[in-house]
Amino acid sequence: MTCADVTCEPRKPLLHYVDAGQGETVLLLHGSASTSAIWRHTARTLQSFYHVVAPDLIGYGRSPAWPADVPYSVEAEIHALQALLPCCAANYHLVGHSYGGLTALMLALASPTRVLTLTLIEPVFFAALRYHDDKTAYRGFSEVRDTFLSKLAGGDVETAMRGFTCFWTGDGAWDRMPEDMRKDLMEQARKIELDWHSSFAAEADLNGLASLGPRTLLLYGDHSPAPMLRLIDALHALMPGSTLTPVPGAGHLLPVTHAAAVTQCMLGHLHADAERRLY
Repeated sequence: MTCADVTCEPRKPLLHYVDAGQGETVLLLHGSASTSAIWRHTARTLQSFYHVVAPDLIGYGRSPAWPADVPYSVEAEIHALQALLPCCAANYHLVGHSYGGLTALMLALASPTRVLTLTLIEPVFFAALRYHDDKTAYRGFSEVRDTFLSKLAGGDVETAMRGFTCFWTGDGAWDRMPEDMRKDLMEQARKIELDWHSSFAAEADLNGLASLGPRTLLLYGDHSPAPMLRLIDALHALMPGSTLTPVPGAGHLLPVTHAAAVTQCMLGHLHADAERRLY
């Protein structure tokens, strides 16, 4: 459908977002228990070359919560994100971290011809482990999820969030946090519950995954949890032609803790794509 076929009036997006710069659009998606603020350093660098759009996903930052009486899945995020992209816009670059990485992958699979490049930073696409028959890593993630959901169902929100935080960022991470930060995270527990459910429910066509491979950069921290390292390897195998790049010394929160290194890897991927299209 072309611009002449529809009324191209701007739609007010559901999501709060920030944008800056000019040129091709780069859409940056954060993970669970986070906001668009994690991209602050990356956005400052990218906006010299690109139009950067960084939304708060549903239930995080300044975006509204998901209604308690409405079924939720990652498709809800996709529909909200599509409202940020003008109806007749050119193609764009897509970047996602953790749950934002899963969302980015699902968005790319839904409209693959629009995605120039895809950068996935430790995406929680757990189905990759099932497709790759890695029962050990899949069971590892399942146990973390089940413990979180059990504690949350029993009303012990703090223990649920302590386990979640320490799994992703290391033993003792919860207790080292300032009290106000722990309180903010506990308020996000119900959305994290939805993220867990939708991450385990997400599926993908294997041919679709393979077709995205040559456009995809897979970034990971070499100090990340062992199941995530195995997930990244599985996804790399399912996406032939993808570029697998470690960030030395980084853990799961690498867009925050190693922002400069992540941004340089991302820029290299974007510039390589521009050169390929030029020639």
